[in-house]
Amino acid sequence: MSPTEHIITDEERKKIDSAFSLLPPLHKRVLKERLKSISFLDNMPNTALTSSFNYEEKYNLYHITFRAGILKETVSQWLTWKENTGFDTAHSPLRIHVEGGQMNALVYVLLHETTHVVDGSLGIASKREGKLLDPSSAPDFAAGIWEQKGLNVLLPQLRDTLLQQIIYRTGKRLPIDSAIAVYQALQKKPFVSLYGSCARSEDLAEYVTVYHMTHMLKQPFKIVVTKDNKKIFEYAPMQSVIVQERLGQMKYFYERS
Repeated sequence: MSPTEHIITDEERKKIDSAFSLLPPLHKRVLKERLKSISFLDNMPNTALTSSFNYEEKYNLYHITFRAGILKETVSQWLTWKENTGFDTAHSPLRIHVEGGQMNALVYVLLHETTHVVDGSLGIASKREGKLLDPSSAPDFAAGIWEQKGLNVLLPQLRDTLLQQIIYRTGKRLPIDSAIAVYQALQKKPFVSLYGSCARSEDLAEYVTVYHMTHMLKQPFKIVVTKDNKKIFEYAPMQSVIVQERLGQMKYFYERS
């Protein structure tokens, strides 16, 4: 693919401004200090990328690049597309749909990517000694779930053979006939999505995003598997008792504006 700069229209600028206005209070505070710029590209191979201009320095500044196409999609459309990339749907009547509401997809993606900026600045999932805005005050979101020295290594009691085979860990798609078994395995874990189970930084970004979408913006978040267009399985992660055990840590993002 050959990414090219996307020129933002007036209508798209309104969508961008709206998405930023919906961020949690802590995100807005951190972004004022750490987010240097954003850009949109056409023909971008992935949806978004958050990167640091000056990673070797103590005071990191960030840039986020987005695939411009998400400005034309709803959250449900984008999440459904993303979820299906992990499975091979050929020769099967099974399909996956994510009910995520009709807000613009940028709302979800911006929440996710800016949580990486917040995490990099405050060390919520990944401690970065000497580079944090406010050392020692952030909750340790990875405690009891991720190995202390591993970015994507779960504690032994949380490892699952099937979840270790998802595309975000292996780069290979699973047959869609295994989808229900995969989501049943996910139901036994504290993660809100398959993507959130692949690394500690993605665990935090997905959890904060889905929490904010469901609890603050009152949007749905449900994974549905259908066969011949008939629902045969559904899972709403935020209704899981195991997932809800981490809800208390979300207060940090709203009490510190």
